[in-house]
Amino acid sequence: MKHSERAADIFFSQVVESDPWFYVPYWIKDFRHDGCGLISLTLCVDLLTGKELTPLDAYYIRQEAGLDQRNEANKEGTSVCGGDVTLRLNPVNRRLFGIESRPLERSVEAFREVLSREGSVIWASSRNCAFIDNAGIERFHVDGHVIMFWKYENGLFYAKDCGHTKEMGNNVPYTEDFLREWLAGTERQQFEIVRAE
Repeated sequence: MKHSERAADIFFSQVVESDPWFYVPYWIKDFRHDGCGLISLTLCVDLLTGKELTPLDAYYIRQEAGLDQRNEANKEGTSVCGGDVTLRLNPVNRRLFGIESRPLERSVEAFREVLSREGSVIWASSRNCAFIDNAGIERFHVDGHVIMFWKYENGLFYAKDCGHTKEMGNNVPYTEDFLREWLAGTERQQFEIVRAE
């Protein structure tokens, strides 16, 4: 799975205006501003299950299931924004998408261990720290931003960062030192994502 061309190629952006989800209302504003969690969820689903959903497909699947996509994730699991793969949403994500979350320690070592497994990826967020793109340019996020880590190879952690175009955000290499700094940003969320049994 992880070494297939398809896995390397899968990518969705929240910054491409021509994408059909760009202006769709989501959470506080729209996908452009607030959709990184759902887009990263879609990347996890497609990579792990072989489905070919777009972020808009995932949005409508959740809408049809009666989930509130305008409010922050709650304890009851009826609203999902900002917590798309929290453990309390496992029953919903198993049923709708065929994936589930597992707890994950916030460390370089834990990320490396998870990504060494063929059937695991990571949905993770941080804030008050720098994110990097394929040109090596760092951008600082004060508010939280979610990316998906999908592979560890030759000392690098490869991320799919929907805050960029595909050219700049697909398969972005994070060094261990840079990832350690990223993880040291204000702690947010991180989960191992696997295909549901």
